[in-house]
Amino acid sequence: MTGSAGDSGRERRRIPNAPLRRLTHAFAITGGVALFLLLGVTVAEVVSRHLIGVSLLGAEDLTTMGLTVLVAAAVVCAARDGGHVSVDLIRRFAGRRVTKRLDVLVRLLGTGVMAVAAFALVRKGGCGVECGNITGSIAIPHAPFYYVLGACMATCALLLAFGLMRGGAARNGDEPPSGDP
Repeated sequence: MTGSAGDSGRERRRIPNAPLRRLTHAFAITGGVALFLLLGVTVAEVVSRHLIGVSLLGAEDLTTMGLTVLVAAAVVCAARDGGHVSVDLIRRFAGRRVTKRLDVLVRLLGTGVMAVAAFALVRKGGCGVECGNITGSIAIPHAPFYYVLGACMATCALLLAFGLMRGGAARNGDEPPSGDP
């Protein structure tokens, strides 16, 4: 499926696994909700500060935790859409064949790193309040946010693994299709 003009020419890749596709959509919605909540907290904080002259208690905690969810969801959405920044200098010097092999290697390494990060985040979240993992002013527990981050990293690992199973290197949306092996 080719991208529309709104996709900036980037080819949108269809995720073959329906549960993974639903999970990535759920993270996109979660990120959107987090963005609107951040907007609400920021507006309330600005109004409170200018009209009353007092900062809202916990606004910084809510903003920090909301940004955590927003960024985690954005990482998944960028991985799903192939929107992470990449610089393709190796192909200029080594050719497309080397680039394809390196892409497979990088996806394997990325899958491993994301899986380890997911495991570490879920493990850290399990410690919870006993380890002092709470925000500073209104004591929001970090555990659910560690779990969200872990789920996002696990989803990215799955997306990379599915990319490998679909044939290694997916075609970059910026390069023209060619018959070059």
